[in-house]
Amino acid sequence: MNILVVNWTWYPSGGDFTYVENICRLYSQHGHQVIPFSMKDDRNAPTAYDDYFIENIDYKKVKRSLTAGIQVVMKSIYSFEAQRNLERLLSAVKIDVAHINVIHHYITPTILKILKEKNIPIIWTFHEYTPICPDSTFISHGQVCEKCFGGAFYNCITHTCKKGSVLASAVAALENYVHSYLNYYAYVDHYICTSVFMYEKFKSFNFFRDKLVQLYHGYDYAEIETARLKPKQDEQKYIVFVGRLEKIKGAHTVLNAMRSLPEIRLKVIGDGTQEEELMAFKTHHHLDQVTFLGKKSKQETLEIINGSEFLVCASEWYEVLGFTVVEAMALSKPVIGSAIGAIPEMVIDQHTGLLFEPGNAEQLAEKIRLLYENRDLIGQMGKNAQLHINQLINNEKHYQGLQRLIPAL
Repeated sequence: MNILVVNWTWYPSGGDFTYVENICRLYSQHGHQVIPFSMKDDRNAPTAYDDYFIENIDYKKVKRSLTAGIQVVMKSIYSFEAQRNLERLLSAVKIDVAHINVIHHYITPTILKILKEKNIPIIWTFHEYTPICPDSTFISHGQVCEKCFGGAFYNCITHTCKKGSVLASAVAALENYVHSYLNYYAYVDHYICTSVFMYEKFKSFNFFRDKLVQLYHGYDYAEIETARLKPKQDEQKYIVFVGRLEKIKGAHTVLNAMRSLPEIRLKVIGDGTQEEELMAFKTHHHLDQVTFLGKKSKQETLEIINGSEFLVCASEWYEVLGFTVVEAMALSKPVIGSAIGAIPEMVIDQHTGLLFEPGNAEQLAEKIRLLYENRDLIGQMGKNAQLHINQLINNEKHYQGLQRLIPAL
């Protein structure tokens, strides 16, 4: 079969592309051909189909020029270019199934109409909450927010949820209103929710309840085994935080917790808009035990996690799944995670790790000290973590789930 895999990037851009890479490999291993459809970018992996990709959308133009900004905004809501390019692709290549991933703001759901007209089965794996939350994250000014329940997307504008900007929030709300009115979402045959939490959240918002399917991601653990065999580069004990340095990822909470843990070393992997602020916080509070490593390659990250005692995942939004947690647990590392979103489905409190209240730095510090000082507990929880994550997140189960949705696979 020829399977169209659609995603806004065709280069490593986060958890969404980790999944895309894995699913493309999985389809290929079962004898199918993957046909990508994405957005042009110099960082893209080479493909024979990039001539069909849409032109890169630069949101910086919104600030530089009113005319260019309007064009960008219009393309981010309804992409005629994506429709035209996809029609060209479908004329050149017979597509049997379409597998959608992240398309909002770039490729846009307008392509669903083209696929439906060609009677191509469509499955869509959700990686965020955009159809029911204009900001995609259920976060408004650093706090969990569900005010748009029932399609009341105007709340995004009145509360300036998107970047604290009336304009950005208005665009996000308009996008949701347009797609809701056009009802292109109805063309999708199955929506895949990557966790029980996500499934229940979309269900509670009455989003095509009869089309929702809960199916955990698959994962190729080959790189994990490579990292496991690497000798440790640092013989001193340390713990690790991996993630974007943004408010929703909780890095500030982790640094606050470290104020009362001067004897415990922390390595921070990642970059983001809060990087300078967090480094200034480190300096101001003399957190000499904290080291910022910046962004690392996947293999480097795995090796650093493998050398650690355990991972801290301090997310403060409805975390969709979190491949960092998957990878740490696959490396037999316990995880101290915030009790929010899908994290508790992986971090089973007192079994595969420890849970704490999101944003509670004092409680996090207590959990870190408790686990760090108990090597036997680290070892036992690490073993439990590896067993649990290998059963929960694996390619065989994931592909079997896809086969139930598309028997022809």
